[in-house]
This record gives sequence, C-alpha cells and structure tokens, in this order.
Amino acid sequence: MTQPMYSARGSSIMQRSVGRRGFLAGGLSGLGLLALAACGGGGGGSSAGGSGGGGGNRSLVVAVPALAPTLDGVVGGGGLSLESFEMNANLQAGLVRNPYIAGKTENTVVQDFNTYVGYVAESYDVSADGLTYTFRLRPGLQSPLGNPITADDVLYSFERKWNTPTYSKTVWQGGFAGPQAISKIDDHTVSFTLTNPGFGLTFLGLLANLQGHIYDSTALKQHATSADPYALDWAKANGGWGLGPYHVTSQTPDQEMILTANPNYAYGAPAIGQVTLRVVGDAGTRASLVASGDVDIAEGTRPTDQARLANNDAVVVPEADPIEYVDLTLVTNKAPFDDERVRKAMSLAVPYDQIMQQIYAGRAVTTVGNVNPNTRNYDVSKVPAPTSDPARAKALLGEAGHDRIAFTLSVSTANQDLMDASVLIQSYAREAGFDITIDQKTAADFSTLRNNAVGQAIIYRNRSQVQTPTYACTIFWKPNNDASNPSRWDDASANRFRAIVDQAQALPDPLSPEAGALWVQAQQILVESSPEIFVCSIQPSQIFRTDVGGFSYRSENAIDFGNITILDA
Repeated sequence: MTQPMYSARGSSIMQRSVGRRGFLAGGLSGLGLLALAACGGGGGGSSAGGSGGGGGNRSLVVAVPALAPTLDGVVGGGGLSLESFEMNANLQAGLVRNPYIAGKTENTVVQDFNTYVGYVAESYDVSADGLTYTFRLRPGLQSPLGNPITADDVLYSFERKWNTPTYSKTVWQGGFAGPQAISKIDDHTVSFTLTNPGFGLTFLGLLANLQGHIYDSTALKQHATSADPYALDWAKANGGWGLGPYHVTSQTPDQEMILTANPNYAYGAPAIGQVTLRVVGDAGTRASLVASGDVDIAEGTRPTDQARLANNDAVVVPEADPIEYVDLTLVTNKAPFDDERVRKAMSLAVPYDQIMQQIYAGRAVTTVGNVNPNTRNYDVSKVPAPTSDPARAKALLGEAGHDRIAFTLSVSTANQDLMDASVLIQSYAREAGFDITIDQKTAADFSTLRNNAVGQAIIYRNRSQVQTPTYACTIFWKPNNDASNPSRWDDASANRFRAIVDQAQALPDPLSPEAGALWVQAQQILVESSPEIFVCSIQPSQIFRTDVGGFSYRSENAIDFGNITILDA
C-alpha cells in the first residue's frame, strides 16, 4: 500500500511572528509561528493531485444515515446534524484552516490544532498589539461557477451572516464585533479588528470552521429578491456558491446526493471527481456494504460493527485521539434538573464503564470536562473525573427531598449507539432512584428540541469545533436562553463559572499558566454543577475500504472528501 503525500503540491511556508504562545502541548512554541502557505496550503490541501477541469476521474460511493436538509447549513438553519456539518466542510471554505498531519492509522490524517494555514487567503499578518489581522486572498481564485473571489466577497459573506436571524453571532462574542470591524484594504486584502487580543486564537479557529466561510457573492446576489435579499431560499437547494472542494450537482431527497469536484478549488482540483452520498438507514447494513465492497466509505457505523470488522483485511477502522464525546444534557430551567443536587445525583447514576465497554466496544475513553486535555498549561488532573455511585446518588436525591425522580430522556434515531446507551443508562439509573422514559425522535425533531430546550434531558454526540479553552468554556453555556446553551444553565454556579471564564478571556494569552489555572477552576464548577454530563469520548464513526487514503479526522467529525484519494495496489 502506497503512503500518499499530504503536503500540498508546490507549496512554500511563511511563518508570521506575532509573539503569542502555542496551543497544544508538544506543538509550536507560539501562536506567532502560525504557518501560512504562500501557494498550496502547507499541508492543508488534497492528498493527491487531480486532473484539470473537474478533478480526477475517480469516483467514491459513501453510505450515509441521512442527507443534509439544506446546502446552507450555517446561515440557512441546517441544524447540528453530522450531515449538515459535512456539507459545510465540503461545499464551503474559510480564510484559513487547520492543516493535516499524519494520523494514528496508516493513510489517515488529523487536524493540527497548533497551526493555521492559508485557504481562501494565501497569507496573513497580525499587528503587534494582537488586535488587527490582515488577510491576503489568493490571486485568481474563482468559485465553482467561475466567478472571481475578491475582498468584496469577504465583506458580503459577513454581512450576510450578521443580517440573517438563523445565524448564531454569539460565537464571536468576546472579541469580534462583526462586519463593521472588517476593512477592505484593496481588492485582495482585508483586515479584521478585534476588541480583545486574547480572543485571537479562537478568532482564527472560527474563521477556520463553519462560522467563517466565504461565499460567492456574485452568485447569491443574482438570485436575491426583495423578499429574500441574501438568496437564502435559493442557496438551500443549489450549489456552487461556496468555495470548498465540491459542489452539489444532483439531489434525490432522502435517497442520494452527488457532489462534483470544484475545478477552481484553492488547493487544486480534488483527486476524486465525483462523490455519491447514498442513504442507507441501517447502521449494520452500512458497515456490511463496505466489507462487501459495494461502497467505499460508511458513516455513522456502530462501534460493535467496527470491532467486528477491525481484523477484516478489506476494511480500515480508524483510530485517533477522540474529540467527539457523548453529552448527556440536563435542561436546568425546569424540574427536576433545576436543582443542582438532582443533576449531581444523575451524574453519579450513569454507568460510564459499562457504556464504554458494552456500547462502544472499548472504542471510548473517559471524558473529564470539555477542554482539550492537551491544552498548554491546563492540568486536567485537577478536574473531577466522572464516577458511578448509585448509593451516593440516592442520598443526594434524599437531600433534595425526593425518594425517586422520573424524567424523559430524548435521543435521535439517527444514532443507534446513543439509543443503545440510553437504554443502558435507563437500566442502571433505576438503582440510583431515577425512572427514565426514553423518547426517540427524528434527527430534525431532536435538533429543534435541543435548540429550544423544551425537553427534560437529551443525549447526543457533541464536540468543540474550535479546540481552544475559550471556545470550549463559552459556546455551550451562554446566558439568556441562548439556543447554543441546550441546558439553559443560568444559576449561581453558572454565574461563578462565567465570572472565572471572563477573567481568563481578559488575559492577553489564553494559554498562559495564569489562564490555565482559571480554566481548571471553571471546569471544576462545571463538572460539579453537572448541567451537562460528559459520558465518554468516542472514536471516529466512519469505516472505509483499504484502497481509500486521506481520511481526515476533524473536529466536527465530517469527512473532507477533497483530501481523499484511491490508493494504488
């Protein structure tokens, strides 16, 4: 098997010194050493070159649980499903991105969260005070429709985001005020001004993820109307206005979607010319189709099926340091979980070890809080690890004035592992004094329930798209009934948590020892108050044929098809 090259073709690396510390232990010594590719992306591009025009002549068939409900997932309200994340990862592109480095499994890569490389931009500078970021766009870059991409497209993209109610602007709070903080220097240069230098690391992370994508304004303006000035309705069903490695050329609702390579992609046309996403509802069937060779990749496979196929010579089951975790969220603005003692009791009622072994077949590890444990100057050992203790749980319920507690736990039918985990939690929690009714919902209904916090408890897969402590400690617990706070945690403990997070955010370096101590304190409060229970972190849910190379494990658990290649025997 040939090992593919993951550095982009013909690229050179420029290093910009901005005098800040690096992110993860063992990585770069400073945020100032963020590598930006002058030409090809410095390891952020495709793993193999494609032919000109529409990409390589290879095709890929992928078995998926469902298709994305919209092609405009971030601004157009696509929800939090894996399918929406994957559409954004493949149809869209931002100014920068995390480059890929070799993963644990042969012929796979992972994102390097220490570094940001050029994507729509070819390079950038940071001012000495850490407040102004100036980006230079790639010359000659075009959308899949052939429209030139300039600074005006960057300005329009953020105007469109900010003026669309379904777009969540709260992720930028704490450092970036929006379109008014962007300036056009010339046709290919823009600058962003922050209000807090300590937000810089998270700012770059947001630009590199779905919140910071740049759009083809020419295409969107052509389809705008007085009633729909940003062409939201048109964008939901039509491709080509994003700058990612692919655009959608065919859709059969609930059955199939065809992605065609973007010949104008920033890193060169992808090696795979066409990707067919085919809906296969049963997780076991998806896995079997890979084993039989009928599809190349399967998504959303069960860990038990992964364990079964781990020794199959035709199948690759990837391993990585897991970022995605099982999140048991307790809705705290109503009974019974408005009482912190009841929430803590529930955290003690969860059978963590049994879930990791029985549901995830050993493909899971203990999760301690939600800050990446490898974050520089962050000591995860000081944060309480989850434990099962039914007797202590019953005692806490007694202190709260309850003999037993009955509640409903909602779960999406799109994730068989989570439905199985719910049954296990239901069984074991009885001993701790909890009587749980499991409510299975469609993916769309579950997303609505999560955003509106109308249930009592939910279980789902979660992750921090941006792997910085600032993002991890702010994104899920915003006050005032924010939709990004599914627990609606807003009590005295939440206020103490936010006060400490505010102290850490005010520091110029979010990765300093002083900041690290504050992140620990915040996580201690979070874990003890238990608005969200971190059940375990899980391995990637995809499997693929042995001749598929370039699989990338990303923070949103979406496959970057632009990095996939077919390996020669």
